[in-house]
Amino acid sequence: MVIMKMKKKKYIFILTLIILILLYRFIMMNKDYHKLDYLYDNLLKENQVYNKYIYNEYKDHVTITFYEGREEVVVIPEYINGKKVYSIDDSAFYGNDKIKKVIIPKYVIRIGHQAFIGSNNLKEVVLSDNIIDIGDFAFDVCPKLEKIIVKKNSKSDKSLEYTKFYKYVFYSN
Repeated sequence: MVIMKMKKKKYIFILTLIILILLYRFIMMNKDYHKLDYLYDNLLKENQVYNKYIYNEYKDHVTITFYEGREEVVVIPEYINGKKVYSIDDSAFYGNDKIKKVIIPKYVIRIGHQAFIGSNNLKEVVLSDNIIDIGDFAFDVCPKLEKIIVKKNSKSDKSLEYTKFYKYVFYSN
């Protein structure tokens, strides 16, 4: 009887340990997605203007909501008014026919749904290493798109891996 109780305690201990290990692995594998939870919390100001960008300002970052420019090569700023640019919002570059190349800076972690949809002349996108979410149809209806440049095994590479845009991926050094 005592042996049975000891075996039962041992099995409960092992089972608990396995559950804790699995829970830890799940949390660690998904930790980057928790960064997205606060992207739209603590809004301070809406529809602010910086150069040709319209953005929303949050407590510790900004989100680009629209681009009014007509440049062929667009370099998204790393900072606007001293705050890091974390996100390019849904449809921010919708239908921009002038843009041919866009360079996404290191702090951007999200590219919204349909962010560049209908950018008919967009040929090349250079992504930072830190993008953890690329929205549905982000680069749809971009008939001239030829390359999305990323670092191999970066967060951005992993975000693109299971999308239809992966066929455009080229690796940088």
